[in-house]
Amino acid sequence: MNELSSFIATKYIKFKNKDRNISLMMKICFLGISIGTFALMLTLIIMNGFEKVTHEKMQGINSQAIIYSYGKQIDYISIEKFLKDKFDNQINAISPSSTRQVLIDRNNSQTILFIKGINPDSEINVSNINQKILSDSNANLSELVVENKIIIGQKMAQSFNLAIGDSLDILIPRQGGKNKIALKKKTLIISGIFNIGLEEYDNNFAFCTLNLLHDLFNENSNAADQINLKFNEPKLNIFQRLINIFIKKDYEKLILHKIQNELTNLTVTSWKELYPALVASLRLEKYVMFFILALITLVACMTMISLLFMYIQQKRHDVAILKSMGFPDKDIRAIFLNIGLKISFWASLTGLLLAFIAGFILERYPFIELPDVYYVSYLPARMDVEIFIVVFIATMFLGFLSTWIPAKRTKNINIAQVLRQE
Repeated sequence: MNELSSFIATKYIKFKNKDRNISLMMKICFLGISIGTFALMLTLIIMNGFEKVTHEKMQGINSQAIIYSYGKQIDYISIEKFLKDKFDNQINAISPSSTRQVLIDRNNSQTILFIKGINPDSEINVSNINQKILSDSNANLSELVVENKIIIGQKMAQSFNLAIGDSLDILIPRQGGKNKIALKKKTLIISGIFNIGLEEYDNNFAFCTLNLLHDLFNENSNAADQINLKFNEPKLNIFQRLINIFIKKDYEKLILHKIQNELTNLTVTSWKELYPALVASLRLEKYVMFFILALITLVACMTMISLLFMYIQQKRHDVAILKSMGFPDKDIRAIFLNIGLKISFWASLTGLLLAFIAGFILERYPFIELPDVYYVSYLPARMDVEIFIVVFIATMFLGFLSTWIPAKRTKNINIAQVLRQE
């Protein structure tokens, strides 16, 4: 588009108010594209929020990657040393853990409790359980999970009327006779209460040190059920992040594959593979909603076709004069393309700005409550720069298509007929 085409297009837009029909149609186009862009962007912000918040909740109890052996314990000290030597640039943190079942004995009532032994100092780096602890003392995981102290879920604390500082008797299976199960009792102190937000964990899980778990079950101090890993985030610029949206490159899976090739006698998996249905459903919902609302934005952009056809019909005398003066068809077409793209540009920016304001309010002040069927209590919102760029590009592309259809019809205007009759 040359400068003259852009200048004429700007003049046409400025003098639109001389024709009320054109002015009304232009306002309808602008409003329709703005609302379509706003709806598309806000929906993606919310769907992105659902995906990220759910991932964060799952990582409250699960690490990014897990190494284990079916039915066997593993020597985590030697494997940790091997991983640090071989994958030091890719692995951010390593932490061992083991999980066992015990019985709670409280007020003549017994129930099963999953007690997870961890290394508190390293566990802070592979999961976000430390951020889920409810404590007035601001103590972290390393200060709460020591010696014979444990932290329990909020639901369990409410069910058994437990508070920080209370003692809790647990019954541990031990070797007994052929026809009976022998149990030994151990008293532990509750040093903290956590709230992950998932019923199955807040009601059935507790955390203690791995050394305490080894003592309770008379196990090898160097053994663990699994090794938990957290990877370094790949350093991607905005262009690479945009490409990664369309051409999904799973860096996590690449690292897992490399580790699995080295540790062939063990199983290496991601936490996402533990919940494949949940991960797939969140991704599918986001893409489906994008497609559906993009169609709504397309419908809004279609009003541009009617607007430009009206504009071309009104300005056919000007077009004929320009053609008679030797103005090229591509430059005449550029005038109306310029009009459509200017409207699309400012309408999409307006929609994105409104979506940013709404997303900021939802992210900063989560006041819309959700029913218990969701993993989150409030409507989540997470804004990423690349999503704004993708929506802007998609809206401009749809606006361009809607503008191109009528703009290319300008070459069919008959100069002689228009000048003779008008």
